[in-house]
Amino acid sequence: MVKVIVNGTEVEVEEGATLLRAIQRAGYEVPTLCLFGHMYREASCRVCLVELSNGKLVPACAYPVSEGLRVLTDTPKVRRVRRTVIELILATHKTKCWECLRKGGHCLLLKLASEYGVEGIPVCAECPLYGEDCLVVRGYPCLGPITVAGCGAQCPLSGSYCIGCRGPITRKDTLREAARFYAKYGVNIKNVLSLATIFWGRLSEFNLVRSELLNSFTNYFRGGGP
Repeated sequence: MVKVIVNGTEVEVEEGATLLRAIQRAGYEVPTLCLFGHMYREASCRVCLVELSNGKLVPACAYPVSEGLRVLTDTPKVRRVRRTVIELILATHKTKCWECLRKGGHCLLLKLASEYGVEGIPVCAECPLYGEDCLVVRGYPCLGPITVAGCGAQCPLSGSYCIGCRGPITRKDTLREAARFYAKYGVNIKNVLSLATIFWGRLSEFNLVRSELLNSFTNYFRGGGP
């Protein structure tokens, strides 16, 4: 057995085990996408980075333990780098939460984005409505696809479409996907923007949101669809 000190707590783990194993045995948690639904492999997501006593950051899921190794799991440095990693993941992630099988409270990426204050995932990720039950699919100008997640999707749960209480998403890639989603199901973008204006009209970022939605919506039809 090998002794490892995690956040000041000494634990023993099998020789050859990973830091992740030691951290879990010590009663702590670190986020990891590598072990979640085969999204990433071989420490490639880098979300589980932790800090050694020498200041080095290493992936907990792949770094082997050694006698007397000391590790910190939640330092300012760790949180800062994790936030950057999450931003990079989202930058290459196809944000189509309305079609994702993990929507409705099962999205780990949403939980991480919320915890680390990274904007870009829409309310649709939390919505419990699937398929034909989706309000956009039924033709409602629901603001879920362009509203920042974090409310628990109470609007659709109560039988009403989302009115954007948490404010607009400003990520252009997410807005473009949302515009295509609205267009695909015949939701008039002018109705969406009319509803959005009531709540977001005085926000400085709303001009960006309006412009991106209108351009993407128009381009959808110019290109003949998806």
